[in-house]
Amino acid sequence: MKRYRVGYIAMPGFNESELGEMQAVLGIHPLNRSSVIAPSKTPVTGQHGMTLVPNADFQDRTPLDVLVIPDIPEAAQDDPALHAFLTDQCARVSHVVASSGGVVALAKADVLEGKAATADDHGTALLADYGAKPVFERRAVVDGKFHTAGHSTGMIEAAFMVLEKLRGTRFARFAELTLEYDPHCQYTAHTPSRLVDLADCDAPTIAMALPSGCYLPDYLGAVEVLSVFPNSTLHVVSHDKTPVQCLLGPKVVPTTSFEDCPQVDFVIMGATQPFLLKDKQLLDFIRRQEPNAKGMISVCAGTLVYATAGLLNGKTATSNYHHTPLLDKLGAKSSGTEVAYDGKFYSAGPAIGSYEVALRAVQDVYGKDVAHHIEQQVLQFAPNPVFNVGSPEKAGKLMALFGKYLFSPSLPIYLASGRKGAKYVASKA
Repeated sequence: MKRYRVGYIAMPGFNESELGEMQAVLGIHPLNRSSVIAPSKTPVTGQHGMTLVPNADFQDRTPLDVLVIPDIPEAAQDDPALHAFLTDQCARVSHVVASSGGVVALAKADVLEGKAATADDHGTALLADYGAKPVFERRAVVDGKFHTAGHSTGMIEAAFMVLEKLRGTRFARFAELTLEYDPHCQYTAHTPSRLVDLADCDAPTIAMALPSGCYLPDYLGAVEVLSVFPNSTLHVVSHDKTPVQCLLGPKVVPTTSFEDCPQVDFVIMGATQPFLLKDKQLLDFIRRQEPNAKGMISVCAGTLVYATAGLLNGKTATSNYHHTPLLDKLGAKSSGTEVAYDGKFYSAGPAIGSYEVALRAVQDVYGKDVAHHIEQQVLQFAPNPVFNVGSPEKAGKLMALFGKYLFSPSLPIYLASGRKGAKYVASKA
């Protein structure tokens, strides 16, 4: 089976969520090899304050099959070195995926001449100035090798389109189920009572609990939602400041340690490997933050960490559909739904659920008008799933059972680790 090399551009100020969510889709096949490409191999910081470690630069001539350009700010769009790299790579790769300001960068590099393309609402209005044919719709647009889109759902769906071309429809459909890509707009029907200025809101402080071995895409939707507030502060928290290797993804540079992180408003916990359920420093950090936090967000197997820490006893929560049965064994009440809310605890299935639970947390803390503004105007959330099989119910019994079968060997390992972690927590009580 063929290996494909996928390169993700990380310019200063790039959108970490867009890069990571597209990598979640394209990186789900074990033979799709990912590279984070930057102007140099120096760590590069995105617009929300997350720093990635590139493993390639513009001088690296390793052939790529797919090039991915997430949203990048205007200053980076005009970088001559980026234009030269894009011109060279777009002539050689089989597929290009770009979102928002990344689409504008392609247009400025003169590689979209005469091609239909879209971006976020602001970027789409600029495309005609650079010879592209703008499509003013919030959906992915394909013209030849170019797959363009706006924020959030659009760029994820563009990535699924390319995955289908690389690995076939059957695999891409199964990937949509595995990532539980079944997004729902929560605020389309809401009529705001006022104009929203995010600068008028109290700026939140956010902590990503990110020990080595976590799955980065599970964090990124929530990071994007909570980081849109001006002057918000993101803490990337781990055991120390050594770059952490994310599961199936890039290396991320922590900003602080579990011991030194200050009290925050929101904690985000994504999927972990089983051994982290008994990680004493992680469990102590979660328990220390919870009493004064406004929102505790967990995605996928990250909910098992909160359950192990004893925070979900008797509370309703959810996880990915493979691991949801473990919640009842660890003291929580499984909701059996894609998202769940109970007090300050907001939980969801993998990847895309991160956006939805964070929006609900924003609604509870800042009001529905603010949540509506972020969903509709900032994220430009407009789901059009490629296959519409992102839940077990929609996928059908056969595909859902196959997914459960593949993940079933991990269940006893997670449960054993969770029980060891819970025993440690009980000993501290």
